[in-house]
Amino acid sequence: MTDIKISDKKTGKKNVSKTKENKEVKELKSKIENLEEELEKLRGEAESYKEQLLRKAAEFDNYKRRTEREFLDNIQNASQELILELLPVVDDLERSIEHAREEETDTPMLQGVELVYKNLMSLLEKRGLKPIKSVGEEFDPDKHNALMQVDTDKVESGYVADEHVKGYMLNDKVLRHAQVLVAK
Repeated sequence: MTDIKISDKKTGKKNVSKTKENKEVKELKSKIENLEEELEKLRGEAESYKEQLLRKAAEFDNYKRRTEREFLDNIQNASQELILELLPVVDDLERSIEHAREEETDTPMLQGVELVYKNLMSLLEKRGLKPIKSVGEEFDPDKHNALMQVDTDKVESGYVADEHVKGYMLNDKVLRHAQVLVAK
């Protein structure tokens, strides 16, 4: 911008105050431009920090969910190992009860063993253990382990004819496959 010098008609002197005002205006405009540039720079930094904060918050939420899930998995795995070790005991109790019933003896000892078995199964079922139904069901390799094929009229071909070892699921996951005989 060019300085405009105005002269006073009466005195003939040029007005210098207008020139000083113009210089001050130029300086102020320059300072305003510098401040606006700095403001834009700071806004960009603030936006960057905001994005970083949001990312960190999301990462923390993911970390928190992952650690909770891992904690629950560790608890389930610990109980899974214990339950897996208890299954042979359950099998022994079932065989004892079956043998005593074949002998057709209803003794207090049998009643006691049945009570222990029922209590143990009740406890295990509370922890998510369920037996796999096998006999009469279609063979499912995800749940059954075929020991052999047999000729039988009891069930159709491809169906489980007999169960050698009972299978179990723990929280909808196969803990132990049922060992079965499959009809030809």
